[in-house]
Amino acid sequence: MGVLSEDTAADHHERALTIRQFCILENMAVATYYKMRRLGYGPDEMRVPGTALVRITQQARRDWYARIEQLSKSQAAQLEVARRRAQTAAAGKRAAESPLHVSKRRKAIRHGTRARQLKGGVQ
Repeated sequence: MGVLSEDTAADHHERALTIRQFCILENMAVATYYKMRRLGYGPDEMRVPGTALVRITQQARRDWYARIEQLSKSQAAQLEVARRRAQTAAAGKRAAESPLHVSKRRKAIRHGTRARQLKGGVQ
């Protein structure tokens, strides 16, 4: 027990995945999976009739990966990436110009107090 034979290991790699297992393998949050599914970018799901079981086959995972790769290379996707980068850069610039930005906060003058403490002047 506990040791997988080559046949069992091969079966293990080809078995269908739960949504959680799929997300772990793809290093994504389950919430991201559901968002992608809602937008129509999720993998094909196999639903067992009469149950709540949802599985994603290895073939569906490969097909999904190829579809996502193709989508990411499309011109619309590249335009969306450029739009988001510009939006992020503009937001960062506005934040840095704000008087509340962390770079514009005055630091408390404390080192004089610390020097006195070291000399024994302040308890």
